[in-house]
Amino acid sequence: MMILVGGEKGGSGKSCLAQNIAVYLRCEKKASVLMVDCDPQRTTSDWAQERSSNEELPSINCIQLYGKIRNELLSLKEHYDYVVIDCGGQDNLALRSSMAVADHILIPLRPKRRDLKTVPHMEDILSTCKMVNPRMNAAFVITQCPSLPSLASRILEAKEVCRSFEVPVLNSVTFSRNMYDDSEESGRSVLESEADGKAAVEIRSIIEELLARRKGEQHESDKPVSLYAAS
Repeated sequence: MMILVGGEKGGSGKSCLAQNIAVYLRCEKKASVLMVDCDPQRTTSDWAQERSSNEELPSINCIQLYGKIRNELLSLKEHYDYVVIDCGGQDNLALRSSMAVADHILIPLRPKRRDLKTVPHMEDILSTCKMVNPRMNAAFVITQCPSLPSLASRILEAKEVCRSFEVPVLNSVTFSRNMYDDSEESGRSVLESEADGKAAVEIRSIIEELLARRKGEQHESDKPVSLYAAS
C-alpha cells in the first residue's frame, strides 16, 4: 500500500507527518516500511540518517527519488507492506507521479489564508490524477492548529473551505506542539518520545481515520467531538 503526504504549500508539516506515519506503521502495525523522500531539502532523508545512528530505534529505510517516478514507485510497492512518500511543497512531476499511483493521499494545510489559497489548485490536481487513479483515497488534514479555544473558529473555517471544493477533510487535526520538532531532531517519532502523549494521539487518529475512510468505516473522529477536548 502506498501513502503519499504532499501538497503545494511548504511549511505545513508534510515531512513530520510522513515520518510519524511511517513509525506508526513500522512499530505499531509491525509492517515493512520504505520512505521515499522527493523533497530536495532532504528533511526526511536527514531524519532517517539520524535515526539509523540510534541502535535502539527500529530502522526505516529511506531513498530519494525525483521527477517522473511512477514506475519506480510501482516496483518498490511490490517489496514492502507500505511505501510512505514525502513530497515537497510544490506542484511538480514527483507529486503528480505519486498521486497517479498512491492508494492514500494526505494533504496537510495550516488554518491560514495563504495555505487555504492552494485548495482550488490542489483540487484540480487531484481531479486530473483521479482519471488515471480512480481508487485513490485523498483527504486534507488541518495541521499546526492554535491551542487556544478562542481560535477554534479558524480550524472550522479551514475545514469548510476544503469541503466547499468537495474534497474530503479529516476530522482529526494536529496542534502546534514542540514535541513534533523535538522528536524529529533526534530521528524519533512522537510515538516513541511520548507514546501516550497528546501528539501521539493525534498521529494515531490521523492515520487510522485516513485508512478507515478507504474501507468505508466510521472512525471515532467521524463522531462529533470538541476540537479542544484533548488539546
